[in-house]
Amino acid sequence: MKIVKPGQEDDTPNPGSGAGDPRLATALLTRFRDVQEWSYAPGAVVALPVADLESTFIPQRQISSPFVGPEECDKWTAGMWLEVLRRYNASGVQMAVTMIRDSVPSPGAQHPRRPEGASFSEAIITGSAAMLNRLGDPNLPQRCRHLSDADVGSGDIQPLAVPHLGEQSWAYRITGSGKVPIWHWVEVIQTSRYLLEIRIPNQEPHPRADPAKLLPLIAQEAYRKAEAAFL
Repeated sequence: MKIVKPGQEDDTPNPGSGAGDPRLATALLTRFRDVQEWSYAPGAVVALPVADLESTFIPQRQISSPFVGPEECDKWTAGMWLEVLRRYNASGVQMAVTMIRDSVPSPGAQHPRRPEGASFSEAIITGSAAMLNRLGDPNLPQRCRHLSDADVGSGDIQPLAVPHLGEQSWAYRITGSGKVPIWHWVEVIQTSRYLLEIRIPNQEPHPRADPAKLLPLIAQEAYRKAEAAFL
């Protein structure tokens, strides 16, 4: 594991080809309640195609579950970013990626406290309508419903009810066995211009609010900011 020193910034080069759409950078959240953009690897826009598929630039800014399974399950277990790189790594596709995780200390606070907000990652993807429709399809393949990994244990992908946003929005959680009962809470919002994904992982110390309740609040704020950027 890479040790990050205070004030250090990621020096991994952006693997994208050409400049990204500035609206995508503006669309990303930089904070939610008392957590903010990770200072080590701040949000960035990656214009595809990416030549170096082994680059850690995007994974450093996204949160993936530990489950490894069939490729058709990638967008559910790892996230939309991996599905995009594997299936849609072509000109005209762009991704804005960020991780929200640094705590913002309260003014005058002398002791650390549990954050109100949860650490999470956000991805905003643009491209053709056909690609967005395929990526945004909420129908879970049968073989992805139950997960199993020798190093992680077993788990399930279970749907969650969330308020309607964009043209469609849907959510799910990834359960686990043993010490981690829930690995992730995920919400996807699709519009005609972009696809937005929020992923909250299991974390310590726990936020003061339930991640299942925080998820739609984060998604609503992310959607509001994205809509403003794409006006």
